[in-house]
Parts: sequence; structure tokens; C-alpha cells
Amino acid sequence: MIKFAIFDLDGTLLDSSEMWQTLGTRYLTELGKTPEDGLADKINELSLPEGTRYLHEHYVLSYSPEEIVRHLTRMIERFYTNEVRLKDGAAKLLAALRARCVHMSVATAGDERLGESALARLGIGDFFAGAVSCSNYGSKNSPDVFLAAADLIYALPEETIVFEDSLFAVRTAQKAGFATAAVKDISESDQEGLKRASDFYAESLEELAANIGEILRFERNAP
Repeated sequence: MIKFAIFDLDGTLLDSSEMWQTLGTRYLTELGKTPEDGLADKINELSLPEGTRYLHEHYVLSYSPEEIVRHLTRMIERFYTNEVRLKDGAAKLLAALRARCVHMSVATAGDERLGESALARLGIGDFFAGAVSCSNYGSKNSPDVFLAAADLIYALPEETIVFEDSLFAVRTAQKAGFATAAVKDISESDQEGLKRASDFYAESLEELAANIGEILRFERNAP
């Protein structure tokens, strides 16, 4: 039985994938650099510090990695403070989980402070015990960020479902013993792979909310 839930933010709860996909390209263009084809795919799996190091080294930028982080952070802050919106069905899904006494936390590749601020502005911040960031635990190629999010709510992986939109993150969570529910988003090109890898898959959060009873009855280690 599922008693706990961990949510990814970008592309799962927040409609922010387009911003993240174009962030590096927009930044390099502002500096007069020509971004390589497929840049978004190359840095999609990286945390902000890791992505910054890639930009600094690959494009031989005159700014230090610390300066680049500050520049990108200002761009991101403006977006989360003023523009980002919830994905359709997010509030409905969270309410359905709360009604069943499911404790929730956030595991994000972005800045947890900005994410929590956006969630508060959008009226859903109090659904979560807190948030952890890949900036502190490494990318979602490692389970550490999911395990840290589980610690926030005193959860065991086998009693916890991870809501994600990314195939590599779903695979990581499953290897660590979590159940997984995937939602379609433009950030993931391999939707068939995502569907096969996850325990539950839906094209919208509303669809997941409608099936919440089945999801919470799931047993990760069931034969």
C-alpha cells in the first residue's frame, strides 16, 4: 500500500519545461554564442551546477561558473516569481492524496527555494512537508535526492510513489524501490519508454487523480 508521495516539480506539477528547455540556448544567444543542436537534451539530466559547468567548459565562456549560475538564477527567478503556472489537474491530484492522508514532499532538479515559493504563490505549498534539490544531492541519475525527499516525510521507498515526467528519473526511482507514476510532458521525447518503465502512466494529472484509489493500493514488491 502507498502511504507517501514524492513529486517532481518541472514538467510534473509545474508547467515549466519549455523554460528549462530553452534556458541554456537563450543565455548563450544573449552572449553571442551559437548553441549546438540538441543542447537541451544534453543538459536536461543535469542539475543547475552541472549544467553550468558544461556551458562554461564547452563554450569557453569568459564568466566563471559562479557568475554563470548567478546569471541563470536571475532568469529563473523572474520566471518562477511571475510566470510559472500549475499543470492542469495538479491541485485536484494533490487534494485527492491529502484526502487519503498521504504525506508528500518534493524532489526537484531546480532550486528548492524558488520551487517552494512558486508553489506557495500558486496556493499548493502547504500540501508538502518540504523540498530537496539535486543541487545538494546530485542529479536524478542517482537515487539520493529521492531518498532525501523520503526522509522528509519519514517514508520507506516501498510505501512511496514518485510522480515524475522523465524516463531516466523514473528508472532511478524504481531501482531504489519506489513505485512510480509518470505524466506526459514535452520534456520527455520517449513517451513509449516512459509508459513501459513506470508503474502508472497518464497523459494528464487529472487522469492520475481519477485513478488515485488504484494507485494507492499498489504494492511495489507484489508478485
